[in-house]
Amino acid sequence: MLKSIVTLLLTLLLSFTYGQETIQVGEVNNKIELGPFAGSRDLAFGVQSILEEAIQDKGYNLSYNAETQIQVDLLFFDVQKTNVQIAVYSKNTDEYQIIARAALIVNGKKKKQVIAKGTAKEVSTATLIIDEGGQFSQANVSTALKKVCVQLIDKLKL
Repeated sequence: MLKSIVTLLLTLLLSFTYGQETIQVGEVNNKIELGPFAGSRDLAFGVQSILEEAIQDKGYNLSYNAETQIQVDLLFFDVQKTNVQIAVYSKNTDEYQIIARAALIVNGKKKKQVIAKGTAKEVSTATLIIDEGGQFSQANVSTALKKVCVQLIDKLKL
């Protein structure tokens, strides 16, 4: 009898502790209005995946039934290009910038809202002038997205 009561109490305690550390990634809305990623559902889906990975890296568990939820709005995406050319030597710098807003929602009520900016730089030098046609670097976009997701989680202080 005592053994079953202790087992029941331990089970309840473990499930209560587990429930406190679960988070749900809510909607990721792409509110970018200009540029190649304006309204892109693929970018929103990619951010959701990166956000889930970052949350798990911080030691939290994901659950679709969690009372704590994070919702993210992508606000800005741009690539700033800087070119310096002296004779046949050229230096190109591309800085990828992403700005996002996150809201922490607990039991359906917004508790906190933060904004973060993620950047990634690519610097290339050459002795010949070769134009790549303004192609985006997927690696740099991913790096900037990862940085902005980690900053949002840190600022929300989960």
